Amino acid sequence: MPVKEASWIHGHSVQFENYSWAARALRQGCYTRVTPSNEATSGWVHFAIPTPVLINDVRSKAQAALIRFSSGAQASVGAIHVWDGETRIYERNGVNYKGNLQFIIEMIPNKPDVKWGTGISVLLNFNGRGEDAWVELISAGIDFS
Repeated sequence: MPVKEASWIHGHSVQFENYSWAARALRQGCYTRVTPSNEATSGWVHFAIPTPVLINDVRSKAQAALIRFSSGAQASVGAIHVWDGETRIYERNGVNYKGNLQFIIEMIPNKPDVKWGTGISVLLNFNGRGEDAWVELISAGIDFS
């Protein structure tokens, strides 16, 4: 199915599940840099994706979730979940994405109809609190068909 709309949000709009990380986050024009707090070396961040639930009177389908980020050697993305309202429509756990300028594409099986608005949740893991324990969240989006 061709992409009818791609909707993205910038990394400086990311929300933190653990507010101790928010106090340490550096929001800049090009990304939000996240480092672990003294309370946690693993936790979720969330992107609220602008969602076209209808395109020309046809229900949109979530086709793929996309994330752009960079990380230091002591940090990684450990899971990606996609939500439509309160329903998780995709999950990928146990991954270890890391490195400079990563562009991750997660295809969403069965392209579910979108009803309530979408979000992408990303699990960040840090191996300690050293100089290379950081993630720069650049942007996240969903392709709709």
